[in-house]
Amino acid sequence: MIKGGKQRDTRKCTSAHRSTMTLLNPQPLYRRGDVITVEINTYNHYGEKQTVGGDFFRLWMENTEDKVAVAGDVFDNNNGSYTGFLRVQWSGMGRIRCFLERRREELAMFYSIMAEHGTLWQLKREFVWGFLVKESTSCSMLRNRLGDICNFTSLNDGFPWYCEKPKNSLLNCDTYSKSWSLFGAEYLPKENQQRDIYYLSSKPDNDFLLSTLQITSEMETGNKKVDTPKTPCSQLSPKYTWQRKHPVGVIHRTKWKPTLCLDTLESTARAYRQCLRNRRLWIPGDSTSRQFKASLHDTLNLPRPSNDHNPQLLEDKQDNFSVAWFAHEFPLFHGSGRYSSLTNRAQHILLESLPNNTVDIVVLYLYVHFNLVHPDIYRQHVQRLVRAATSLLQRAPGVTLAVRGPFAYYRNPSQELVSYWGLLYTDVLHEEFSSIAHRVVYIDYWDMTVALGPNHIHPDTSTVRTMVHYMMSLLCHRRVGNTT
Repeated sequence: MIKGGKQRDTRKCTSAHRSTMTLLNPQPLYRRGDVITVEINTYNHYGEKQTVGGDFFRLWMENTEDKVAVAGDVFDNNNGSYTGFLRVQWSGMGRIRCFLERRREELAMFYSIMAEHGTLWQLKREFVWGFLVKESTSCSMLRNRLGDICNFTSLNDGFPWYCEKPKNSLLNCDTYSKSWSLFGAEYLPKENQQRDIYYLSSKPDNDFLLSTLQITSEMETGNKKVDTPKTPCSQLSPKYTWQRKHPVGVIHRTKWKPTLCLDTLESTARAYRQCLRNRRLWIPGDSTSRQFKASLHDTLNLPRPSNDHNPQLLEDKQDNFSVAWFAHEFPLFHGSGRYSSLTNRAQHILLESLPNNTVDIVVLYLYVHFNLVHPDIYRQHVQRLVRAATSLLQRAPGVTLAVRGPFAYYRNPSQELVSYWGLLYTDVLHEEFSSIAHRVVYIDYWDMTVALGPNHIHPDTSTVRTMVHYMMSLLCHRRVGNTT
């Protein structure tokens, strides 16, 4: 929780255009493998130096002519300054850029809205009697945020889920029907000054730091040896995929070059079919997981699926494989479309339903919709996943299990969907899965997407294709049980 972040004067908030970025210990020529250190000093719109931390920055280095990019890390010094680190990955020119994604006051405001409502968006449950009587009420994961409630926890596979009782006397808890949510009906702050904070980041062009840094590098390595990965990604031990070594890879002409392993998988229908033959790939989650499935349809030369939220199954008789997607449990915001209780399914239920002789590939994923609720709720869902995953790995030695990590994105039409939470969720995943990390592959997308810079929670098809291929390179032809 960010404390003391409430601010009524937006000009007291950090200004990206007034803040500065400088090189620490600059060198005339950097070598491959060298670490570049930068200092970011923040100022408000009055030009006054900030003395507290809490802002969320994104740092990367790029060469647009050669189409290469690499992510950096930013650490908060809690005094208004931030330290950034980047590792040199190519020879030639590099431009270091920085983006202020959210200010501390905005993040504090989101926490306060979560505390009041349990969610940043309005969730709804529709109640129906006959053909004419309908009423929708508000829902939440927090019971005390509602009046008289209907307890739908059992419909949410054991996770807390409460909706207000309908007021119409003809309706009761047993007349529940479908779930939906209001886009554009977010819980706005009550104070006008806080609403100014709410819309502070609505113009992303204002949030790129004007200071950019130019460096020159050569391929010769410095004193520290730089290893070129030789282990195929399919043979990389799961425990190494959880290492917090940055960068995890480099973007080179739209292709992802991992630094942990060697990508030996061709991005072709033939290679993917060989990987999936006689198996089922499970990629449940949200609409971004559904994008993964659509991308696989394209690569495998199969018709695209529908875009609704009902469960989807791709089956191919020629090579006897299938790819399955379904929407995860609440919190999931369906939008204006109405969906039955059978639409949503918790991923731990999937793990518990798989037979002991399964050879399925399962990619677990919870992220974007949880950005609208408190991180404690995210941890509860992850903890339940870990229990089910531990049991599955003990009884089903042939299963391939993976966790898809959060990805970074820039602005979104919805102010509340902030990828800041992705860094918190990365910590949660590493903490909760630590006991079985030697059996579970972690697919780290953070560095990739910081470098690529998608500007929406739904990345473009090229970015999704890159993400899917990295997933396939790690999971295809993997020796199950490899923990070395």
